[in-house]
Amino acid sequence: MTTINNITFFSLVKREVARFSKVAIQTIFAPLISTGLYLIIFSYSFQNREVAGYGIPYIDFIVPGLIMMSLIQNSFANTSSSLIGAKYNGIIIDFLLAPFSYIELTLGFMIGGMVRGMLVGSVTYLVATFFYGGAVAHPLLALFFAFLVSSIFSLFGIVAGLWAEKFDHVSIFSNFFITPLTFLSGVFYSVKGLPGIWSTVSLFNPVFYMVDAFRYAFVGQSDITPAFSALVISSLVIILLSLVTYLFKIGYKVKS
Repeated sequence: MTTINNITFFSLVKREVARFSKVAIQTIFAPLISTGLYLIIFSYSFQNREVAGYGIPYIDFIVPGLIMMSLIQNSFANTSSSLIGAKYNGIIIDFLLAPFSYIELTLGFMIGGMVRGMLVGSVTYLVATFFYGGAVAHPLLALFFAFLVSSIFSLFGIVAGLWAEKFDHVSIFSNFFITPLTFLSGVFYSVKGLPGIWSTVSLFNPVFYMVDAFRYAFVGQSDITPAFSALVISSLVIILLSLVTYLFKIGYKVKS
């Protein structure tokens, strides 16, 4: 039974990776267009500008945020589209009937989303090296935070896919939650520079901690203590992992 479970688990991971690999131009390279435009515009518009409180060029400041933004969007897109697609095709119940545990089901989908997110993030970084030096102060820490954040939004994508009843419902999460939270997380500015209450309000945005921690791994500076950001991010992973496993266990919007 253990052998069967392992085969089934890796088959699920292979399926999720194959889904986006078959259309790599659309899933891996297409996101680079918008990121490339950001890099071109900001590198030439603010080429002589330094970020207050950081003392580094503006382009060096925004690169980690742009990488994180690509990673977040694509991790979420992979799992959410997979689940709603399975619902649309009427095969979602087959996943629950397969011979593996609910945690394996969760991890299988999650890993597929993580692979896509990490790939897009890596390619984004390679493109960004044409606009800045490419230096990373703490490479292992950058990989650690990228790993955690990609897992968070892969899991969040599963929640969205299970909740959604049609493709338009998935866009609600993307348009009204992920995009606003990402743009208001300090990707293009330092939260410390915000006036009055707005710097405090930003602390209630979970994506802020992800961007700030990832920026610390790149430039060695951050708006808040990286250890606290790591605690917030790790807590979100545990909460979402538990939630998704529970949703699969009760067959949320699947068994009905």
